[in-house]
Amino acid sequence: MFQTVVNLKTYSESMGQNTVSLLRKLRNEKSSPSLKIAVPVTRVHLGKEFENLISQHVDSVSFGAHTGHILMEDLISFGIKGSLLNHSEKRIPKPIIKSTIAKAAELDFNLIICSKDLDETKEICQMGATVVAYEPPELIGGDISVAISKPHIIEQAVEICQSYGARLLVGAGIKTKKDVEISRELGASGILVSSGVVKAKDPFYALNSLMI
Repeated sequence: MFQTVVNLKTYSESMGQNTVSLLRKLRNEKSSPSLKIAVPVTRVHLGKEFENLISQHVDSVSFGAHTGHILMEDLISFGIKGSLLNHSEKRIPKPIIKSTIAKAAELDFNLIICSKDLDETKEICQMGATVVAYEPPELIGGDISVAISKPHIIEQAVEICQSYGARLLVGAGIKTKKDVEISRELGASGILVSSGVVKAKDPFYALNSLMI
């Protein structure tokens, strides 16, 4: 099934008391039955109330003296079994990506690892990633989608991922059904969206309008 990841980031529309309100709108019972959604949040305790939440970041460390880190074990205790990693707004060193992938495999924890270009996509796949989200940094939050401006690169990224047994999600500027259709036709397994849904006047409508 085609997957949609809605990154809440730290927009005012998705923080504080607005987090629960927004999540309830996105979980409307009238949602398209074809909609498989994952929502990266910062308030991990909400994993007890909402299904399919993932974290916006996670670290490879385990229990111990690790101030400021986010532990997989802690996320799992709240029912959160996945996380974004290496988003363009929170890039991390490659050795840490590799160790985080290894730990995630041990704990059956799902990672969506962001890449900025084809070289990084290949490098991340070689580390054992199972899901890669391709997002050219220059297009994130913009009005021109990666599907429109760089369809040939999406196709190449899909080929790279498939050669390593991984799936590709497409992000950066995805805002219309046409963007989704192009991404799917090129072999992507899903999309990664944010401001187009989170900051929309009607987030529920904006999200479901992307479904094909």
